[in-house]
Amino acid sequence: MPDLDLRELRLFLVLAEELHFGRTAERLGLTTSRVSQTVRALERKLGGQRLFRRTSRVVELTETGRALHTELVPAIAGLDRVLRTATFRGSGPGVVRVGLLNAASGVEVLSRGIERFETAYAGATVQLITTPFDDRLGPLRRREVDLVVTRLPLDQPDLVIGPLLGPADQRVAMLGRTHPLAGRAELSVEDLADHDVRRPHGLSPELAEATCPSRTPSGRPIRFIDAPVDDNAELLFLLARGRLVHLTVAPFAEHFQHPDVVGIPLRDLAPSPCALARLKDVDDPGRDAFLDIIDALSTNEP
Repeated sequence: MPDLDLRELRLFLVLAEELHFGRTAERLGLTTSRVSQTVRALERKLGGQRLFRRTSRVVELTETGRALHTELVPAIAGLDRVLRTATFRGSGPGVVRVGLLNAASGVEVLSRGIERFETAYAGATVQLITTPFDDRLGPLRRREVDLVVTRLPLDQPDLVIGPLLGPADQRVAMLGRTHPLAGRAELSVEDLADHDVRRPHGLSPELAEATCPSRTPSGRPIRFIDAPVDDNAELLFLLARGRLVHLTVAPFAEHFQHPDVVGIPLRDLAPSPCALARLKDVDDPGRDAFLDIIDALSTNEP
């Protein structure tokens, strides 16, 4: 077996991404000649096989290089996870702070993950922190929490999304029993055009549109009203008065009930998945160890 240096493999992965010796050298804080020397050393250790084809204009992976890259990416990612976990164990117990708006969605996977995490790492704890109703991502971006439970879709450049917290949830409309739509067995987005609808504040544009479309399928505008809400009790009170419609998911409607509020299925809005989100480029071994457990629960178990 060749005596490979992990730094050589990491340099190979960066060069395979950049396909440019100068940019690779800049990213790694090396000289271009040092990058070239390292690649040649790696090629010798692998039996003299060429990993890159280099001309005066382009740098590209050879067939051997592409095969190595395909197999090496998951291997290095797995090694990094092991090293992060070892670092976490060595640094002692810590706290992973998870922000969530309510206990209506994703809680089963989250609860099982917390139990496994706190069992695996003696003294470690997961702290659940309620996020503001109309500022769901603010605590994460202010680093008041390490993870946040969020609805999807969410496509923000500073965030990494995943893993999922169970299957997607059916979409429903919550409204008061005296509302004109309250007697329906199901609703369409088209039915909302003539009624006041509350679109939650503080959502990213893509999530806001998926949660509460601005237009019906036929193109009619939906009338949004400005109804700031601080908590779930205040929302239920507004709904019970029959003043507005609130679009949400079935677990929320089932968890937060009021005798004068009903939840009616929406037949033409796609089910809504729920996931964890974290800040990009923030190193946190404890958080990542917890995410590994959640990922195993969501992908390997029913």
